Amino acid sequence: MLLIDDLLMLPFSGFNFVMKTLRQVAEEQYTDDAPIKERLLELQLKLEAEEITEEEYTQEEAAIIQQLREIQNRKRELAGAPPVEQDRGLAFTAGETKASASVTLHQDSERKS
Repeated sequence: MLLIDDLLMLPFSGFNFVMKTLRQVAEEQYTDDAPIKERLLELQLKLEAEEITEEEYTQEEAAIIQQLREIQNRKRELAGAPPVEQDRGLAFTAGETKASASVTLHQDSERKS
């Protein structure tokens, strides 16, 4: 009986395997930040080669960093962790057993021209 059951369920288990594999590949592409980091590196090279101005660099860099944050939040969401707050900025906490210190830097949301 088990052999017959296995043979009857084979198309469904094969379809299930294909769907799981497709889901895994889609998640990997959805959370892959390597192309975004390459764009940031190319942008830095353009600035050094004076192909773009500081203002153009700043605007494009902000967009790229926003994309990196979105990818980081996607990874956290897939892992079951809450997303990181957008305005949190850079946070650093150092401490010993009795005393501790905390520093938080916030990036201005508006840039002055």
